[in-house]
Amino acid sequence: MPETQLHVLSTTDAVVADLAQWLMEIASHSIAEQGRFRLALSGGSTPKALFTLLAQESLQQQMDWYHTELYFGDERDVPPTHYDSNYRMANEALFSRLQHPPLAIHRWYTEYTPEEALADYRSHLTDHGTLPYPPSLDLILLGLGPEGHTASLFPDQPVVHAQDIVAHIFVPTHQSWRYTFTLPLINQAHHIAFLVTGDGKRDIVSKIFRENLIVPATLVRPVRGDVHWFLDEESASDLSKRK
Repeated sequence: MPETQLHVLSTTDAVVADLAQWLMEIASHSIAEQGRFRLALSGGSTPKALFTLLAQESLQQQMDWYHTELYFGDERDVPPTHYDSNYRMANEALFSRLQHPPLAIHRWYTEYTPEEALADYRSHLTDHGTLPYPPSLDLILLGLGPEGHTASLFPDQPVVHAQDIVAHIFVPTHQSWRYTFTLPLINQAHHIAFLVTGDGKRDIVSKIFRENLIVPATLVRPVRGDVHWFLDEESASDLSKRK
């Protein structure tokens, strides 16, 4: 796995706090170097804890939201007010609590047809065609499913081999339509952070790091960037055991 670094902390709260500090350091460096920070968010309960922490006043003062541009690595094809919407969760936990609005929030326009929504997101990702293709985001936050999926890239699905940078897919195991970044886009990122916690992820984490399992998460191999795994002791408990 390319330039992979593990961050193992005792509890979920400690993991989230460590990731928040690291994220803010990356943001500061990106803004100093290029004038903005392009961050892709993920959905789920643990990212919600991260967003809630970042919304705290003390951390808001440490983060330059004015120069931060936000994206979503995947999204359910539901209205933005729907309970399952990643945008809705991030808006309630973070966006609505910020004293200073971000430079931009690029949500998936699920109100559009899939073709229109994909074209819209390609346009925003490439700054309306002015950036190289595929574009390079500064940081992409990712999760890990128990079967090894990340974003909405599931094992044995054609989207894993997609050449386009975004896709609209049906996930049979979840009976849902979703929008997602694909590997050509993810692997152009400068930094990638997996946020993984809980005993329910112990088996897949073990298989990834101890058995070299090939799943979508292990196909995240940045061309020039690095990969950081932020884990709690429960999810990483097998990694210290001898094979």
